[in-house]
Amino acid sequence: MKRTSRIRRWEELTAPAFARAVRETGRTCAVPLGVIEKHGNHLPLGTDVLFVKAVTEMAARTEPVLVFPALCFGQIQEAKHVPGTVALGRRVYFDLLENLCEEIARNGCTKIVLVNGHGGNESFLSYFAMAQLERERPYAVYVARLSDYIAPVLASQAWRKMKETDVDAHAGEFETSWMLAIRPDLVRMNNVKEAALPRGRLRHVPALTDGIWWYADYPEHYAGDARPASIEKGRYLVGRIASRLSAIFKAVKADKSSHRLLREFFARARRPLGSRLWGRT
Repeated sequence: MKRTSRIRRWEELTAPAFARAVRETGRTCAVPLGVIEKHGNHLPLGTDVLFVKAVTEMAARTEPVLVFPALCFGQIQEAKHVPGTVALGRRVYFDLLENLCEEIARNGCTKIVLVNGHGGNESFLSYFAMAQLERERPYAVYVARLSDYIAPVLASQAWRKMKETDVDAHAGEFETSWMLAIRPDLVRMNNVKEAALPRGRLRHVPALTDGIWWYADYPEHYAGDARPASIEKGRYLVGRIASRLSAIFKAVKADKSSHRLLREFFARARRPLGSRLWGRT
């Protein structure tokens, strides 16, 4: 991935440099979101945080955005039974994220991209984005989901030819590969013993989902086989993923419709029956 710009990390900027960065990035801020959870016995608890921070910064070199400090809290109630998990309450996390968006906007950013790096955050962040319509705000929130920038790479023909495992959902071939590429010092391949396949303990209710579904299949918080992972595979994945994320940043910066549509929506929401009918019985 071609590097064309420095990374504008929020916490590393002086106040004058910060003000310039807000202008230089089109008032666009990216917030990497991960979680603290077990990743097998061979990857660090902060795998999701380290990964999403790395690809966000890579993307920001090509398409400049202000990069907020990575948030290491998310929806991870399903991993409270294993050591190291930090699972905040649902209200705390929602309020924290909302307050952060308010503060980012108060500092001049009108476009906020929440970059998700954890599968358990997907549904929560979709709800968070919709909940922004509860009241009018001077900023727009965009969510870069795993399905937007990671899934297409994992579904590509190139990766299909490269990968060696079929079950690969958590701490398996692809996650271990990209950790070998970005933080090899934290990977303990000697701790990898064998593959972890779904146990199917809820197979009798295949059409349903509930909060215990992940534990039912993967109680050890390991899903797949990390043994075929390699740094070469990881470099390929990280490069392609960062490239897709860069394209998302570019599209957000160029977007002129979201703010207009938000204003239109709230104007209509204040008078859903129309101005001519307002007040009639």
